[in-house]
Amino acid sequence: MKDFEHLLEKAVADGVVIGAVVCAKGNVNYSNAFGNRAIRPKAEPMTQDTVFVLASMTKLMTSIAVLQLVERGIVAMDDDIAPLLPVLARQPILTGFKENGTPITKDRKGPITLRHLLTHSVGGSYEFSSGDISQWKKIQGTLGKPGTTVDEVFGHPLLYEPGESWSYGSASDWAGKVVEKLSGLSLEEYMKRHIWAPLGLENITFWPDTNPDMAKRLCSMSIRDTRSGKAVQSRKLIPMTPGAREAFGGQGAYATMGDYTEILNSLLTDDERLLKRETAATMFQPQLSGGPQKALDEAFSNPQWAVGYYPPGAYNWCLGGLLVEGKTEASWRKPGTMLWGGAINSAWFIDRATGVCGVFGSNLLPSADPQIEVLMTGFEEEIYKKAAKERPKTHL
Repeated sequence: MKDFEHLLEKAVADGVVIGAVVCAKGNVNYSNAFGNRAIRPKAEPMTQDTVFVLASMTKLMTSIAVLQLVERGIVAMDDDIAPLLPVLARQPILTGFKENGTPITKDRKGPITLRHLLTHSVGGSYEFSSGDISQWKKIQGTLGKPGTTVDEVFGHPLLYEPGESWSYGSASDWAGKVVEKLSGLSLEEYMKRHIWAPLGLENITFWPDTNPDMAKRLCSMSIRDTRSGKAVQSRKLIPMTPGAREAFGGQGAYATMGDYTEILNSLLTDDERLLKRETAATMFQPQLSGGPQKALDEAFSNPQWAVGYYPPGAYNWCLGGLLVEGKTEASWRKPGTMLWGGAINSAWFIDRATGVCGVFGSNLLPSADPQIEVLMTGFEEEIYKKAAKERPKTHL
């Protein structure tokens, strides 16, 4: 790992990043911390117990929670769960705007299912990635305004009939509310009982402010200075869900990279502590075809919006994240690899064919920073090189 370590140490010295934590498990076991988690009012070294904002890396845990409920027979993937989400269910489909700016909408006709939510084909989007949603929220006077609940933040029209296209957005946040409705538990309590506790994890939460030990280990937020191009510490932590009064299953959790890697490793090794093998297998199956597949292909024809390295190739979306469905220019990734990232420039991957999983953790904005992408790619390539040298004892 010397080449990668030199790359990241130089990045810290050059101000590309203030600090980072990386972890890998499976046929390669590696973890390391670089730089600092804070540089003012005094320097605090980055350590393995540093707590990071997970942002959209939260989505994988919410997918696991949903699949656990399906596994127990509480709900089916294709049941109409609209009655559980009344605010989402009453949203019309936004088809455009009149010349005077009045929105043009039509009623939704089909069901809303968990499959739609986990594959981002329900019709929702983020305001920052949809001009139509931004325009609608501007008309409503809510553009850029934080909300305290999923209903408040994402209670806006759909862009298409569920199942007819694909758009990355708030679907996992709605899925988290389904978990709460069907389990009778808050999302925090559900995950604590059914995801974190089975793996012995104590460094993941939606509410770090209520845990003094975790709060003091939070990584500071850094931003890319537009003048110098260097990473500088933000004056304060920039929350993904400011003012939230409930857990957001698509973006609201915090964790150490080590604890998060244990979740990845459970899925990698099929240890059945989170999901039965047959259920886990479904998580890695491609879900999109037709219109949704076409929309995803278009989105990843220019993937500069997405955190991570997604060169040209064959992609799909599965029940846990982006799926490498065939060959890509990242030739080391095997088909069946599942991966995704979070807005603060962190990313994870699980490659069950190679037998490795890993996560790159940083806390830097803006999202999809090209300089961080180089470091992420360097980390991933080094893990695969090491996996190739160390003959795996078993094949998954």
